Amino acid sequence: MKKILPIILLLPCVALGANGLTKVNSMANNRITTVQVRHLGDNKAFTIKGFVRDASGQPLAGVTVTIKGTSTGTQTDIKGAFSLSADPGQVLVFSYIGYIRKEVTVTTNSLTVELDEDSKQLSEVVVTALGIKKERKALGYSVSEVKGSELTTAREVNFANSLEGKVAGVNVSTISGGPASSVNINIRGAASVTGFNQPLYVINGIPMNNIDNTQIVGLSMNGGGEYSNSPDQGDGIGNINPDDIETISILKGAAASALYGARAKFGVVLITTKTGSSKGTVEFNSNYQADNVINPTDYQYEYGNGAQGVKPTTPTAAFNAGNSSWGAKLDGSNVMQFDGVARPYVAQKNNFDEFYRTGSTFTNTVAFGKAYDLGAFRFSASDLHNEAPTPNSGYDRRTFNFGGNFSPIKRLMVDAHVNFTNDAATNRPILGDGAGNSAYQLLFLPTSVNVNNLNPGSKGTVTSQDIQNGYTGAALGNELLFANNNYATNPWFAAQQFVNNSSRNRIIGSASVRYTFDNGLFAQVRIGEDYYTERYTNIVPNGTGYYAQANQNLGETFDNVGEFNTDFLIGKDFKIHDFTITPNVGGNIEKQRIESTTESGVGFVIPYVYTISNTKSKSIAYADDKSDINSLYGTLALSYKSLIYIEGSARSDWFSTIASSESPNNKLSILYPSVSGSFVFTELWKPTWLDFGKIRAGWANVGGTTQTPYQTLLNYGLSPVQLNGMPLGIITNTATPNSDLKPSDASELEIGTELHTLNSRLNFDVTWYNKLSKDEIITAPASITSGYQGAVLNIGKIRNKGWEVLVTGVPVKMKDFTWTSSVNFAYNANTVVALAAGQSSLPVAYSRTAVGFTTDVVGMAADQVQAFDYKRDASGNIVVDPTTGIPVQGALKNYGSAYGPWSGGFSNDFKYKNFDLSFLIDTKLGGKIFAGDEYYAYYNGLSKATLPGRETGFGPGDKTTAETYYTTLANNVSGQFVQNDSYIKFRQITLGYNFPASMFNNKIQGINLSLVGRNLFYIMKKTTDIDPESSYGTLSQGLQLGDQLPTRTFGLSLNVKF
Repeated sequence: MKKILPIILLLPCVALGANGLTKVNSMANNRITTVQVRHLGDNKAFTIKGFVRDASGQPLAGVTVTIKGTSTGTQTDIKGAFSLSADPGQVLVFSYIGYIRKEVTVTTNSLTVELDEDSKQLSEVVVTALGIKKERKALGYSVSEVKGSELTTAREVNFANSLEGKVAGVNVSTISGGPASSVNINIRGAASVTGFNQPLYVINGIPMNNIDNTQIVGLSMNGGGEYSNSPDQGDGIGNINPDDIETISILKGAAASALYGARAKFGVVLITTKTGSSKGTVEFNSNYQADNVINPTDYQYEYGNGAQGVKPTTPTAAFNAGNSSWGAKLDGSNVMQFDGVARPYVAQKNNFDEFYRTGSTFTNTVAFGKAYDLGAFRFSASDLHNEAPTPNSGYDRRTFNFGGNFSPIKRLMVDAHVNFTNDAATNRPILGDGAGNSAYQLLFLPTSVNVNNLNPGSKGTVTSQDIQNGYTGAALGNELLFANNNYATNPWFAAQQFVNNSSRNRIIGSASVRYTFDNGLFAQVRIGEDYYTERYTNIVPNGTGYYAQANQNLGETFDNVGEFNTDFLIGKDFKIHDFTITPNVGGNIEKQRIESTTESGVGFVIPYVYTISNTKSKSIAYADDKSDINSLYGTLALSYKSLIYIEGSARSDWFSTIASSESPNNKLSILYPSVSGSFVFTELWKPTWLDFGKIRAGWANVGGTTQTPYQTLLNYGLSPVQLNGMPLGIITNTATPNSDLKPSDASELEIGTELHTLNSRLNFDVTWYNKLSKDEIITAPASITSGYQGAVLNIGKIRNKGWEVLVTGVPVKMKDFTWTSSVNFAYNANTVVALAAGQSSLPVAYSRTAVGFTTDVVGMAADQVQAFDYKRDASGNIVVDPTTGIPVQGALKNYGSAYGPWSGGFSNDFKYKNFDLSFLIDTKLGGKIFAGDEYYAYYNGLSKATLPGRETGFGPGDKTTAETYYTTLANNVSGQFVQNDSYIKFRQITLGYNFPASMFNNKIQGINLSLVGRNLFYIMKKTTDIDPESSYGTLSQGLQLGDQLPTRTFGLSLNVKF
């Protein structure tokens, strides 16, 4: 870059003695500083007033103005104004994160200073705990940042999915429950024996409840929803519009998240939303995406519906054969089917295409913002409309966001953020093999049955006129069954008649007031709330095949969930020569409440009228849970020049959920300390090939307390049973209370280094960590003789050790062409160190097949996928039943962890003039999964692995048919369905063009039009008949069954700025 020497232009002035005026224009670095000078007749201190602005002339608030060599200083207000007393000849230092530091000698009492952006430093400023911005070089721990712009071009309905492959050590997995389903983010491995590993989400400084209230059932050992016959209802993070996100900072380690105390164990995701820009803008984003279902199966299409190698000859035989593809070879002959119609006995390979439609997501967002003398603001409104590939299923979300700041008086800053979301989901898919999951039965239709022959799913449609005419539902409206298993729900009937609807209104808001005194001391108070109301409606309709056995026919749940936080923070920078000392003290009051009412009804008086009042038997359940955490915390940071940075913090939390006067070791508060440091060694030693280098280290102890109250003492309630007209009192605890309960705990040490070379065109960030988590709160099984279902205990120790590596670079940088590349990978070694005394294993979840499990085993990685192995004799030979030739069931075997140790991502961005091409490849390696779909494909004769022996049989005399052999073997040796879920995936590609403002006579700032694609294809995968990213549980990993099929997305994105 061509350097221009500072040119000082001294304009003529009139000497007016002590009252003389001089105007000086200083031109340096292509920036002009105008100084209005009033000469003083002596050297006494005087008050200097002035303004600080950026290159565009907009005021900069929060700029630190100090007198060099002293601790005296102040900060600019929202107008960029400051006032400071100084002596003539002293030097004022202007410093602001993201801008080049500037020094001005005092010769005047009025000046306007312009600061230049530091392009290098801008990328090195990150948001840390409590929303404090810090220079990356000062951090003694790893913090990863993702810009909001990375989430909006090739977007997902739940933007958290877009984080996959972008951050080392952060693994993203989606519940296979449709486009608006929950997303699990796991940071640095499994740290809990319960399977719950979700980080804390913080929006503009306010913690957010990310777990839908209905998901709490997933903490039980039921596999996270497979047995509950219910859908995943989405999470909290899915309520955020990515167009409103400025940055996401991920605090991965304990040292980074320690200021969040008992909620920091699993890491913290900090989301900062946008406020008004210096230039008033109106921005419009429009995005359309088409979703096409991907069929992961590779079934056999040689044999059709039937049993024991025989075609059905009657409707009854076809009906009894059900899902079975154990019939004869497909030969094209006319064969009787379940509905009494003879059809060609041919392969039906297009059932998925026939049933699923092309899904679509249309998102429109308009935003406008402006910075003005007293502050800045931004307002946006967004509408998302999704039609899922599953018929009659979709999701709508409307989001309104406001962010702004205001300075009514000097040194006082008021900041406010509000995000309101209204969403509604239609027919969220049932998970697992729950009756009503259309995907489950579609997956296992016989190879010779066309899904269109099951449409419309019922024998006609019931109208309001039918009901007025006294229709009783004898035939019309009943489910069209195709199998003798009533729970084998017709997929069309499930999609068209079942109801699983939810709606939610959510508001996340915060307001803060910050006052900065003349000496630089600041005091801040902030209040915020995350509150939502939700309604979930589930209807098992009239005519359902298993109607007579249904436990309930209609259920409605109404939730009111809120968390209110109040916090304060006081701090100041003290400068002593080359040292800077920054103490901060603060506190927080957190109050949570979950109020839930569930109305249930069984049997409808009038068929097809789905209201609670129309049910024959009614019940109601009510719960009102409250919990509080009060906290005090403080930090002390010390820095020497730009060489050494040391910071320590401590937070003490007081919990209502573990408070108990009965505990002999009652300890209501827990202290969470941390210490970290950074040494920028290139300040002392800087070889020509190294631009920047530092080493860092941090240690902290954090917690992971449960928010579930009432676990330490007996709880009392009223029984529905009455005596003399009065309800009896009962103990409502289902588990033995524990008065010694304490929060779970995690301590972590991390060490890292950052290196920049080749003029910062090649950068390295390497981290090693060692984390020990212990004392997880769980409900362990208890003897029925105790009168309780379980006992609340603190148990377990899990260690996670690993490496994280990030390499970023600019391989090519030319006038019209730039190639930017980034690769990250992580390795995590996980070990269950201990469980309860004398306990060697703990069940986590189990599959509906009853032959697949996940279990924590001492000495092994968490969430071991278990299944039955072959039984072998002393020589290692497989033992078979001598009469059938079928291998005998052996012992349960640990096949490996559900969490693979390796993960990574590789992203590239190519810019040529106004064109921009980018793509992302990500990978996970080494994990295991029990494929329930493959189990049932095997059991029903769909798997290609069941082809051998169909014509010859097995065992002595070949008397054991293939159907008998394989269905028995599926249960005896379920280990064959444990698969390696390693993959390398071409995740995303975008191709965009930026239309310059000059094309529109500068009436439009710019237009970007992009073609996008997501979830395109696997470069490598190891699974058979399932998607390697499958998961049916809200909390469990390693088990798979009846997923909604994955989708491939193509779309168009338009961004217009006025």
